[in-house]
Amino acid sequence: MRILITLRLVLASVLLILGALTIEAKEYKDSNKAFELRKKAIYYEIQAQLASDEITLKEAQRLWKKKVKQLKKEEGR
Repeated sequence: MRILITLRLVLASVLLILGALTIEAKEYKDSNKAFELRKKAIYYEIQAQLASDEITLKEAQRLWKKKVKQLKKEEGR
C-alpha cells in the first residue's frame, strides 16, 4: 500500500514537471515569433529606404546589422 502511494506521488511530480516544460516551450516559441516579426519590420523599413534611393547598399547593410544588434539587446538574446 505504501509503495502505491509513493508511486502515485512520483508520477504526479513527473507530470507536473513535464507540464511546466511544455508551457515554457510554448512561451519561447511565441517570443521567437514576435522577434522574427520585428526583424521583418526592420527589413522592410530598410528596403523601402533603399528602393527610394535614400541610402546606398552599404549603408543599408550597416543599418541592418546595427538595428538587429539593437533588437537582440532589447530582447535579451
